Amino acid sequence: MYPHPSGDPSPPQRWRLLAVATLQQAGLTFVRFGLPALAPFVRADMGLSLPQTGAVLGAFDLGALLAFYVTGVATERWGERHVMAAGALLTGLLATAASTSPSLAVLALALAVAGIGFPSSQVAGARAVLGWFASGERGLAMGVRQAGLPIGGLTGAWLLPWLATRYGWRSALLVAAAGCAAAGLATWVALADLERVRPPRHVPPGAGPSFVEAPWRFIRDPVLVLTTLTACLLAAGQFSLTGYLPLYMVDVFGWVPARAARLLLLVHAGGIIGRLLWGWLSDRLFRANRVRPLALAAATASLSAAVVASLARLSPLPTLVAGAAALLSGLTMLGWNGLYVTLLSERAGSSAEVMVGLSMTVLYVWTMLSPPVFGWLVQQVGGRYSLAWWAVSAIQLGAVATAAGIGRVLAETSSHGHSPAKVR
Repeated sequence: MYPHPSGDPSPPQRWRLLAVATLQQAGLTFVRFGLPALAPFVRADMGLSLPQTGAVLGAFDLGALLAFYVTGVATERWGERHVMAAGALLTGLLATAASTSPSLAVLALALAVAGIGFPSSQVAGARAVLGWFASGERGLAMGVRQAGLPIGGLTGAWLLPWLATRYGWRSALLVAAAGCAAAGLATWVALADLERVRPPRHVPPGAGPSFVEAPWRFIRDPVLVLTTLTACLLAAGQFSLTGYLPLYMVDVFGWVPARAARLLLLVHAGGIIGRLLWGWLSDRLFRANRVRPLALAAATASLSAAVVASLARLSPLPTLVAGAAALLSGLTMLGWNGLYVTLLSERAGSSAEVMVGLSMTVLYVWTMLSPPVFGWLVQQVGGRYSLAWWAVSAIQLGAVATAAGIGRVLAETSSHGHSPAKVR
């Protein structure tokens, strides 16, 4: 924990900071998670195959993948306010350009460049929470900030299909882009005074590991590596769910695109509840232990993917059943992110922004590849989505095993009579 000026920060300061960080995260994910809600409309308008649709969904994450580490270094040097505001503005402007794309190639390129701004919420936002909140409340605080993702997704799933139905997907994407840019401007204005009283760091900017040294330090820490691997396995399920649940409803059950896309409302509502719930449980029930709830979240995510796979047995599919499955899936498959970022940040200590950037660089390889691989798998098995969902369920079980590995490493470290060493 970083010391605060004149003791603990006043609640209005830290909670206002958290509210702004959550708003900025929601603005970025209004675009990122708005894309799956628009996927059926884009596919129909541009005549795309399932793998091509997956490539559109993964393009945004390609840009994010290339920018996470650099964003971590930028946050260390220039602080949270500059990075968060610039990231949201960049994504908003490039998503505006994507809405005018005349072809699949141009659309994918514009979304990839737009994705460069996305790491600002994850990296700089995580640094802000780590610096302003004590360990006993950090899990919930990180869960609140991470809830910005499903909040943006829920807003996109509610508003964008309606706009796309009436005005086309390009107009809907333009609205999402404007919301993202507005969040960036709000961040710049709202954090101006807090920047003057931000908690001091243990090390001055630029005094942490160098650009070359940091990756080596990262791979030498088994907790950072296993935490990242756990997140990768869980993300494969999360992004398959948010990317393909609407298409599953359209292709298997004959739902119209707008009705199918609205299921993402329940997915993201579940994600909001899950991120708050898992964070609160890690603080209170598990006493700031992040590993056990992370393993439990992975086990329930596997169960949820199995439930989604089993829906294929129902014909017709009742709306109530589909809605319940979507809510459960969001609660479990979207609920773990705050635990991952908190565990990673606490382990990394004063190098948190750089190590989070490195970890998410690896993570977003998986998020970028998961949608097109899922679509390719469905196509290879003759459109049988259920087999792909069962594969997702098995991958989530793999995350249970890697989370257990984190616990073993920490237990072995503690058994030697000292606390786990943090990355310096």
